[in-house]
Amino acid sequence: MSENISLPLRPGRPKNDNPEFVPPEGKDTLSFNEKMMAAAKGFTATFAFAIHIAFARQRGLRKRMPPRARLQAIEALLQGICFHYDPLANRVNVTMTNLAIECGLATETVHDTHTNVSISRATRALEALRDMGLITYKTEFCATLGCNFPTDISFLPDFFRALDISERAVEGACRSRHAYKNMQRKEQGLPELSLEENIEEAWGAMRKRFYGYHLKRKQQGERRAKALRDAERTRSEIQNLVRRELTKEIAAGTFPIDRTAADAEIERRVKQRMIQSRGNYTRLAA
Repeated sequence: MSENISLPLRPGRPKNDNPEFVPPEGKDTLSFNEKMMAAAKGFTATFAFAIHIAFARQRGLRKRMPPRARLQAIEALLQGICFHYDPLANRVNVTMTNLAIECGLATETVHDTHTNVSISRATRALEALRDMGLITYKTEFCATLGCNFPTDISFLPDFFRALDISERAVEGACRSRHAYKNMQRKEQGLPELSLEENIEEAWGAMRKRFYGYHLKRKQQGERRAKALRDAERTRSEIQNLVRRELTKEIAAGTFPIDRTAADAEIERRVKQRMIQSRGNYTRLAA
């Protein structure tokens, strides 16, 4: 961040006038990605960029050349998406929030009880690249988690052509990652996968990790909220609530019809809720 960030800003002027991608500490990238990052430097000043803007204007997706602040955001964002690119899955393996923060495109607003992080500057830059026909940019809402999955960003053939990267180089990077993944599987005693199977697994790996982590956090939050409600209840009241829950589960077929197992489960749940209701949200063992 620049030192004059606290000075009064002109209307419409971004807080960070010179966004720059800063790689996450302790994380390396592929040599192919480093070549893309080098090729992407200064891309917004090239004729290829102007041509793609003209194509977007012709299709009615853009009205004019992006302003200077948007061009700076695109420059920083290109470095970030190239750094996090996975040639095997042809997708950018990073969440939008982390990407915006690393590129200096996120702003933070502090309220009385919470802090909001805005990434709209990064999303507008991605939308510009999408309208130019260089990338795909899609979001999907997960009703189970109550939030969006990590944004799906992949590179279209025109992206590599605009950076003057040959199809052979892209295919070579993909096959190199395929061989590396199979080598890892061999070391773990697992059978090798075909190229298509490895691509499918690589595409879903990040979403699977995201879903597992946030589902765990969501369940933890639900347990904490339940514990706060149980703090005012007696043991007998909690026991009645648990019996009611288990009765519904047995009727729905999600719990086996076994009286002994049901009694043991009631005792376990009551004990767990009693411990949590007394302030032990994560230490479930008495």
